[in-house]
Amino acid sequence: MIDAAKLRKQAANKYGEVVEARLRGASIFPLYLRFTPINRTATRGEILHDIQTLRDASKDVLGCGLTLETETTDLRRHGRNELPTKASFATEADYLGYLGDDFAAEFRRICAAHAILTAAFPVLAQWTPQNWHHLRDNGNDFAANAFWQNICRAVAFFQATPFPEKYPRELPVEVPTKFIENNLLLLEKLVEVAAPASIRAAADATDAATHAGETPVPQPAAARATFRLGLKTPEALIECRFLDPAILPEWKPRRFAITLEDFAHLEKSGLSTIFITENKTNFLTLPPLSKTLAILGAGFAVARLRSVSLLSACRILYWGDIDAQGFEILATLRRHFPAVQSVMMDSATYAQFSIYQISGVPTRSAPEQFLPNLTPAESVLFQEISHQNRRLEQERIPQPHVEKILRKPIPLNCRF
Repeated sequence: MIDAAKLRKQAANKYGEVVEARLRGASIFPLYLRFTPINRTATRGEILHDIQTLRDASKDVLGCGLTLETETTDLRRHGRNELPTKASFATEADYLGYLGDDFAAEFRRICAAHAILTAAFPVLAQWTPQNWHHLRDNGNDFAANAFWQNICRAVAFFQATPFPEKYPRELPVEVPTKFIENNLLLLEKLVEVAAPASIRAAADATDAATHAGETPVPQPAAARATFRLGLKTPEALIECRFLDPAILPEWKPRRFAITLEDFAHLEKSGLSTIFITENKTNFLTLPPLSKTLAILGAGFAVARLRSVSLLSACRILYWGDIDAQGFEILATLRRHFPAVQSVMMDSATYAQFSIYQISGVPTRSAPEQFLPNLTPAESVLFQEISHQNRRLEQERIPQPHVEKILRKPIPLNCRF
């Protein structure tokens, strides 16, 4: 039997085709719907049900909707009848009227956005039909057409001023203050089509987030768009802590956060050791160590430190979790600073605190790529824990043991 809900769903599923055709300046009308042919051997009630279901969706009843094509048929059991054989929307208005006011209003917004964009940048006429969902999903909180007019102003700015190297709110574009930063992803797509000379290649964004010889690192979408459009971003801060009160005693803050550039101010401070750790609690509870600066590594973000010349002049100690990711971070750091020494990341520590071991997080990288930057002992432990998917988190190691280890001189043990 013919189901009214299935008819409506089939019609709604053709919405994208209708939008695309309209934006291309084409037409796909009449637009036919499929339905199960009326069973001529069914009961009279079943036949009448199917006929009425189609009539209820028809233009004759609704004023918009389906145009029915019928055929006069002699039924052996029920005599001569007019049976619908085809159903179609003759026009766009019939189709949208059948779907309802919400679809019709959305369709008008999409067409209006398309008209504004293509009037300003005719080349976008090739982009909007396949990307109409961007026209649907953006700008609904603005006054009619105001959003897309603002978008055009922003795209025109990037077209005229490639890679401005300013923060979004500094741009001389007459749009609301946070408009550009709130619409970076859309602007990225539009500038790529409308002003290709004003945007960096997508591959360059990945390269900027990836360090030499490492697995490609995809950037978060907003960061990627910011880079590709040539906008400035706030520089990330590195959290630090002096572990020796004799280092810069006149500088009262002993725990602070600085930019990578600010590390240059510490080059004549008398530091001889940099101690990088991953866990915030461990960072805060490291005991006093002579001429030592502690740095909170924050996972793979430690690779940001590659440009800090201070680290090249100091001994570097690294203490991370005994898990696949911990050794991957250690190996990544050694690509830039080969003499980095690991602390409490050995098989003896792993065995001593075996009661604290838990399931690890499976690595998404090929372990083999990290082995050249691990010592033989580290490589064995790395492969063992990767295979077993186990981990010993550094914060589970008791504080007395940490202080006992760090009170002793740490021998040079980094050998490749």
